Amino acid sequence: MKENLDLILSICGDQPSNQELIEIGSDPNFVFQNDPEFITLRLFDIEGNIVNVNSWIECAHYVNGGWGLSYNSGISGDVAVLGIVTIYAVGYLLLKLIRHRKKEV
Repeated sequence: MKENLDLILSICGDQPSNQELIEIGSDPNFVFQNDPEFITLRLFDIEGNIVNVNSWIECAHYVNGGWGLSYNSGISGDVAVLGIVTIYAVGYLLLKLIRHRKKEV
């Protein structure tokens, strides 16, 4: 988590003096405590899921897991590759059809 500290500080703000940077991992029994002094932030993951965080350590945990302040709803890499392959396949088939028709004439 410490390797992402700059990103965590830029998104979550300064680390409170009474807050330790602990590694929570994927402990299903860990409960984040609300911090009334922390302004609730809305974070997004790569798939567009949303989570509202209510404490600095909760924010740090999610940011360390890849969540951020914005969701890029643009074309994903998979869709772009699919589009390119489809265009090439259609072009290839059209070219083959045109060549076949020229041979018939």
